[in-house]
Amino acid sequence: MIAAVCLTVAVSGLFYLVSGIDLAVAHLFFEPGSGFPASRIEALNSFRTFASNVSLTLPLVLVVTLALKLAYPSKPSLLPPRLSLFFIALFLAGPALLVNGILKPFWGRPRPINVVDFGGPWVFEKPWVIGMQGLGNHSFSSGEAATTACLLPLILFVPREWRWQIGAPLAIFVAAVSLNRIAFGAHFLSDVVISIGLMLVLAAVLRHLFFVRYREVLSDAALEERLTALGLRMADDRAAFGRRLGESFARVRDAISRRGAAPRAAGEPSLTDLADAADRPSSPSSSASPGGAAVALGHAAPNGS
Repeated sequence: MIAAVCLTVAVSGLFYLVSGIDLAVAHLFFEPGSGFPASRIEALNSFRTFASNVSLTLPLVLVVTLALKLAYPSKPSLLPPRLSLFFIALFLAGPALLVNGILKPFWGRPRPINVVDFGGPWVFEKPWVIGMQGLGNHSFSSGEAATTACLLPLILFVPREWRWQIGAPLAIFVAAVSLNRIAFGAHFLSDVVISIGLMLVLAAVLRHLFFVRYREVLSDAALEERLTALGLRMADDRAAFGRRLGESFARVRDAISRRGAAPRAAGEPSLTDLADAADRPSSPSSSASPGGAAVALGHAAPNGS
């Protein structure tokens, strides 16, 4: 960790004191009147897209494995949980927070394509100098170089005899992505080199925390136990929420049913009362009353009709 910090500080100081290095390297890819022609090469743009997808695949896979563990707590984790948490913390603290959350918003270094030396309107700024804030697109430091550099600590998790075979392709990949950004006129050499150095320093700090200082608390067995307990609690919470939601729907349904039944006026017979009255036999007094009414009507009629 100390070596990584010292190397990053030394490289930063070199680029600050000898700022001509950035301009000289950028001039290698610049053509007067044409700008940076590499940015218009389709193959290089495709490589940039491919590199971005590859770099983001690792953290996405690790997040999915943790989500699966929480969804199925009785099953073991697909990947060692300490490895997953280490790289998720590295990607979040490095490219997400340090580079894109702190350095880019507050360090207003213009990109090479925006510098006067390459036909742009802005003055060249050294690295680590807080420049003009009128730019909406800053150069310091490189987010893509930082993201790909987060893949380099993978060599710590492979057997020692395989580290060279894994580390060399990863280093070439990181260098190719960084060189591609320089060729596009999007970053100076110091932007990508300092980004890589910062990610290595951050990886060294996280490795010390995860595997040295808190190795017992953050061991795979301890993390597996905590993830299992958390997944079980989440399952209980989901079940309780489902029950409460079902009860709420039942109450709403009952309220709607009660409102759908129209209220009867006072003294108005219900349908049940009418049905019972139709089924009862008629009384003698009620059957004789029509005849009596007819006789009375007969006596009341005139004689000569």
